[in-house]
Amino acid sequence: MTDFYPVSPLVGITNTSYGAQVGVMTDMWAVRVVRGKKIIAEKTIPELDLDNIVGVAYGHIRVEGLSRHAVAMMAGRLMQFARKYQTAGISPNYEIPDLTYEDGTTIGEIAATARGEVIVTTEDTAPSTDLPDMKLGEIPSIPRTTGDAAWESIIESHATMICEVAAYTSELPKGHLEIIFNRIADALIHNWATSNPEDPATAVRKFGALIQSCSNESQLPKTGSGTATIETGVCRILNTCKNLDPSANRIPAGYPCMFHEIVARKLSELSGAIISVNTSSTGCIVSITIQ
Repeated sequence: MTDFYPVSPLVGITNTSYGAQVGVMTDMWAVRVVRGKKIIAEKTIPELDLDNIVGVAYGHIRVEGLSRHAVAMMAGRLMQFARKYQTAGISPNYEIPDLTYEDGTTIGEIAATARGEVIVTTEDTAPSTDLPDMKLGEIPSIPRTTGDAAWESIIESHATMICEVAAYTSELPKGHLEIIFNRIADALIHNWATSNPEDPATAVRKFGALIQSCSNESQLPKTGSGTATIETGVCRILNTCKNLDPSANRIPAGYPCMFHEIVARKLSELSGAIISVNTSSTGCIVSITIQ
């Protein structure tokens, strides 16, 4: 058993029971070779290179007459996944729980404790909390939702997604939590900026709207020129997260507010404005200042 972390699915070799995965192990690229459900090798390679992947796989496959070209075809597919991981720094969970090591233990039995990784199974996709019976006898009347009722629904969804993503990625290998929220922040700012590319202030205005939406007690006190201030009352996003995690042992410290702080920091860098977010249990104060 090793600390092999796969960044690709298991790719098979045509007309054989062999396959391989590419991954990382002890801070190096690595290749896992599998026959059926049995792991027969996990080897590091000096660099991400097609010939290195082929060499590890070909050296552990025992199939008479197998061409090196067939192995190279499989290795080329693995290279595609490795390049995606190399670019993004994050990948789906490609671990296969029923793969077996030499001593008979399966990945599903050891992954969570041995490597701190999350194995996504059918059971894992079930609701994380007990839910009441919600089977319908008939289609309910669905009213048109606008105004405060629409705001309530949007805030619940926004809060739930922030908190559940934070809770899930905090259990992945170190760095995933920061990577995913930085990617989300980048995508959000890109969406804001491209919605009105002729007005560079659009993204900052939309950030201001996002902050105000956190509470139905938001206000914009008058300030001097060159400064804007947003004050919110009781944060409905924070309240939703407390309901999702009453014991405060799932959602990592700082979230959900940390996500808005990440967005503020990125906007500051892009706009040249100084955007600060001061949070508290009773609300937050956001100040935007031009130097």
